[in-house]
Amino acid sequence: MITTKRLKLFKLSIFSFLALILSAPQIFAAACCGGGFALPSIITGDDKAQVTTSYSYSNLDTRVQDNGVWRKQKDLDTTQILRLEGAHIFRDRYQAGFSLPVLTKNQAGLAGGEASGLGDAQALVGYEYLPDWSYNPWRPKGIGFLTLVAPTGSSQYDSNNLYTNRGRGFWSLGAGTILTKNWVQWDVLGTFEIHRRFEKEVSNENFQGRVTPGWGHSAAIGAGYNQQNLRLGTSLSWNNEDAITDNNQNIYTFAKERYATLAVLASYTFPQNWAGTFSYADQTLLGNPTNTTLSKTISISIQKRWAR
Repeated sequence: MITTKRLKLFKLSIFSFLALILSAPQIFAAACCGGGFALPSIITGDDKAQVTTSYSYSNLDTRVQDNGVWRKQKDLDTTQILRLEGAHIFRDRYQAGFSLPVLTKNQAGLAGGEASGLGDAQALVGYEYLPDWSYNPWRPKGIGFLTLVAPTGSSQYDSNNLYTNRGRGFWSLGAGTILTKNWVQWDVLGTFEIHRRFEKEVSNENFQGRVTPGWGHSAAIGAGYNQQNLRLGTSLSWNNEDAITDNNQNIYTFAKERYATLAVLASYTFPQNWAGTFSYADQTLLGNPTNTTLSKTISISIQKRWAR
C-alpha cells in the first residue's frame, strides 16, 4: 500500500527528473551551433499533458581544437534560448512531444554581431515499455522514444558568421530510452540515445557539393534528494558526434566532437500542478573534450501539468 507521503515524494521525483530533461537542450548542447542533439519534453509521471517554457543564458568559455588544445575565449560570446515544449499522452502508454527554441546569439569583436531566430525544431513519440504498475524495490520505470530534429535554424552552411548559426543544419533521427527509480527521498535516473544526421547538398559562395555527417550519441546519469516540495539534484552527461566530411574540398571537414557537462539544479512544486526549476551547467570541468566549444549556462523553467 502506497502512503500519501510516498505518493507525494514519488510525484516530486518524477517532476525533478522532468526538470533535468527540460534543461537537457541547454545542458547537452555545445555552444558553437546553437545546440546538440536534445530530448524534447517527456511525460514520465501520471499526467496526461504538460507545457513548459524555459529560458537559458550561456557564456562561451573555451574553444577546444581537434588536437585537444584549449583556447580561452577572449571576446564575449553568448547564447540566449527561449524554448516552448509540450507533450501529451494518447492510448495510455504512448505519447507525443515537441520542442521549439528561439535563439539570440551575440558575439563581440570586429567579426561579431547579434542575431535572433528560430533554432532547430524537434518532435518526439514515446512508449512506456516498462510500466511502474506495482512497487518493486529495484525495477525502474522505462520509456523508449524516437526523436526527429528538423534543421529550421540557420547553420554554418548558410552563413560564415558564427553568431547567426542557430542549428546544426541537418535532419536527424534518433532513438533512446529513459530509466527512472526513486527510494523515498532519493531518486536516480539514466538516459541514453543514439542518432543519425543525414547528408545534405550545400550551395553557397564558398562551396557547392555534398556534406556528410555521421552518427552521434549522448548519455546522462543523475540523482536527487527530495524534501517537502523542494528537490536538489545533479547530473553528468556525455555527448559524441562523428566527424563531418565534404566531397573532397575540405571546407566543411571536421573531426569528431566530444564533450561532457556537469549540472546542478533546484526544483520546487507549487499548487495546481505548477513547478519551477533553476539549473547551472558547466562544460569545462570534466571529460576529455575535442573539436568543440565549452560553455557555462544558467536556465530557469516553468511547467504546467494536467492530471489524467
